[in-house]
Amino acid sequence: MVTSLNSLTVRLNAEWGPEDPEVETVWVLLKNIAKRLPDETVEDEADFRIDRIYEKLVEARNHYIVIRGKEFSGKTVSEQDAIYNSLYTALWSAYKDRLPAFGKSIGYDLSCIFAGEKQFESQLNSFVTRYPELESFRSVILNQRQNWQNNLRDNRNVQTHDGDQRNQREIVDLNTPSQAKQYFALVCRAIESISVAILSYKIPESWNIVPVNEGATVFDRVHRYELRHAIQGIDPSPLFDNPYH
Repeated sequence: MVTSLNSLTVRLNAEWGPEDPEVETVWVLLKNIAKRLPDETVEDEADFRIDRIYEKLVEARNHYIVIRGKEFSGKTVSEQDAIYNSLYTALWSAYKDRLPAFGKSIGYDLSCIFAGEKQFESQLNSFVTRYPELESFRSVILNQRQNWQNNLRDNRNVQTHDGDQRNQREIVDLNTPSQAKQYFALVCRAIESISVAILSYKIPESWNIVPVNEGATVFDRVHRYELRHAIQGIDPSPLFDNPYH
């Protein structure tokens, strides 16, 4: 269930601690930007899709909390593996399934990001041809695939099919607390970056999305972007103490 922004403070205090990912920073930012979409029907659908992404990130955080907990190391290997599998399933669903649904809601087909190796280059070229405003995003998509996305994809493919990893020597073992934290941060960063990029071309020019803490992740207690009216300028120094202003 998705909570309202009015009850967010209660959730922040009650459901997770300072070492857990603050996925609300992504959720609140995207919902605030979506409010500026000029078409009310598009805004409603985009807002709905943002909530669906948030649901999966909250689900993933619940599994991460268990992994980080003191009792996790006392569980059997099979129990630990099941929890890691649930974590990565939720993260992959938020990224591969629910992010493209959000993109579609505002007029962008993001399927090229997840294309197979043989089709990827041609689909990426078609993507840039169709959306020339996103030409500079080509390198972002390429870097994500090479640096972490393919690892997570391969992990999901093995886990959701026959589970046979005997001949899969190149598959990275993601079942450690440090890998769980890293991939959680990477997936959230990708969702936020892609969403901000495509939203920025759909909102009125009187609004700017300003990077203020570009290196921040959901594990930090600072926000990466601020939505500002043009009269507030684009200085990269944060104007607000938190993303919930």
